[in-house]
Amino acid sequence: MKKTLKASILAVMFALASCGGGGGGSADYTGAGNVTLRVSQSPVDTGDRTKITVFFDELHPDGVVLKMRYATGLEYISSSSFWKLNGKRYDATPVYEVAGDIAQTMYLVYELNRDMLGKINSGELSFELRAVDQTSSNSVLEVDMDVFEPGVLFTTDAPEFSTEDSTALVVK
Repeated sequence: MKKTLKASILAVMFALASCGGGGGGSADYTGAGNVTLRVSQSPVDTGDRTKITVFFDELHPDGVVLKMRYATGLEYISSSSFWKLNGKRYDATPVYEVAGDIAQTMYLVYELNRDMLGKINSGELSFELRAVDQTSSNSVLEVDMDVFEPGVLFTTDAPEFSTEDSTALVVK
């Protein structure tokens, strides 16, 4: 009886292991990747700047979209964005900088496709924000990373934003 039970369990395990999960993608697929935020200074006074660094690794083979959400008391400093990939620094430009779906929020969205990444699977994005107006005492900067899909446009009506990391970012 025990041998039959063990054999049955093994047969079921092999059958389940051989079943596919559907649709293409990498066998090592674990999502868009890992992402972590760091803010150089918080709280900040009105008129001051803070540097944001977004670290990422284990990226999806198709590339990723990085979406930041923050309070309207902060504004993006034009031309302050840089990718750091394989020890080299490259200019970065957000694809979108728009008012958010939630009252008094902004989105800053970057695309990092496989053409830019090549075989690189980790790196960082840095940019600066200027404090322009006081925010609530619990104001945060949030990041969401999704798999890059050509032709899929970001919209604040459906931002598909699920916070993967956040850190306090308050303007006094």
